[in-house]
Amino acid sequence: MNRQFLLKIKRFSLFLFILSLPFEYWDPFGIASFFSVTKMAGFGYAVSAFLIGKDSFDSSIFKYVRILLYLYVLMLVLNMLNYVGINKVSVFNFTLFQNILLYWLIASDIKKQNIQVNSILLYFIVSIVFMSILLLFGIGIGQEFEENVTRITFFGNNPNTVGVLAGLAIAFSLYFILNPSKTFQKKGLLVLIVIPSFVNLIILSGSRGALISTVIVVLFMFIMKKSTFIKKIIFIGLLVVISNYLIDKVKESDLMFTRLTESLEKGSTAGRSDIWEDVIELWKNRPLLGYGATGFETEMIIIYGSGKDAHNLFLYILVTSGLIGLCIFLYFIILHMKRAINSFIKGDVLIMVLLIFYLTTVLKSGGAINNKLMWLLLAIIISHIFYGLNKIKTL
Repeated sequence: MNRQFLLKIKRFSLFLFILSLPFEYWDPFGIASFFSVTKMAGFGYAVSAFLIGKDSFDSSIFKYVRILLYLYVLMLVLNMLNYVGINKVSVFNFTLFQNILLYWLIASDIKKQNIQVNSILLYFIVSIVFMSILLLFGIGIGQEFEENVTRITFFGNNPNTVGVLAGLAIAFSLYFILNPSKTFQKKGLLVLIVIPSFVNLIILSGSRGALISTVIVVLFMFIMKKSTFIKKIIFIGLLVVISNYLIDKVKESDLMFTRLTESLEKGSTAGRSDIWEDVIELWKNRPLLGYGATGFETEMIIIYGSGKDAHNLFLYILVTSGLIGLCIFLYFIILHMKRAINSFIKGDVLIMVLLIFYLTTVLKSGGAINNKLMWLLLAIIISHIFYGLNKIKTL
């Protein structure tokens, strides 16, 4: 089969995958357990990559993948050793394995310049625009009762996931606006039209964590932006406008305003702090290797009556794979931090923005280890500096 044709199929599959991320868990027909557009697109992307052959799998990226495989095998063994009949979590965790494979493929494509990072960001923004439009027509809306309040869910995503999606869309949009020479020139300013809908989405989600992550990366982009005096004045004015708009929206939302007030005045973490304390106590019983995902689920059922996530990726890895697993994962993350710092030193703020958003999200989110969006961010982080170096060589 023609290689160029396969490359087109692979690009199309990846962009379809990105467009479908907000709708991965939407299941109006009850078939999402075995079929969804996201799964189909991811499968098509992987198949086309295997058909193309070794060019789809970059060896320089594999040294990072190898670290993840060590962690995966460790967790797999621990899952099998701690499995009991009541466990519902997957022993093999195929989702994690698929995400590791996607991480390798996407990072390889970015490095080889088969796919442009700006295009990935743009398609993600388009997906959230589409999500916002469907929201206006009341399509895909659900409800979730938490902390004695009713929060809105969209397309099977819990409110916090919705907030993360909207927050990233805001961050990517501002990156286009503040860095036109590195993105789409003046055309990038068109995203100004849709930013209000993203702000509305994050407010409706009621996600304090997503709002805080978004504010941090937005401030970081404005503070670190190097420009002339006139442009700085313009950017400061834009920041003031965005800040006032965001504050007004927060005040208008009883849900978001109440939850933020509780966080500031009472230190409320929506029950996460209690879970973190229990997770740490569990880990103390098995500090070296942990319980595996299966054993952890069993222990949480004993404590809470049902399985619960650690709501912190690092604590989850600590309690499921012990100090050994955490050291492996921390080494992996530190390598990404080094990439982000190197990219920032070279004048590109994007990778540091992605890293900050990733860390502030996984420190408080459940299920982060299986979250495809988080793995997409890591793939961009580790490969984007490679892309920059390759681009310089071709000039």
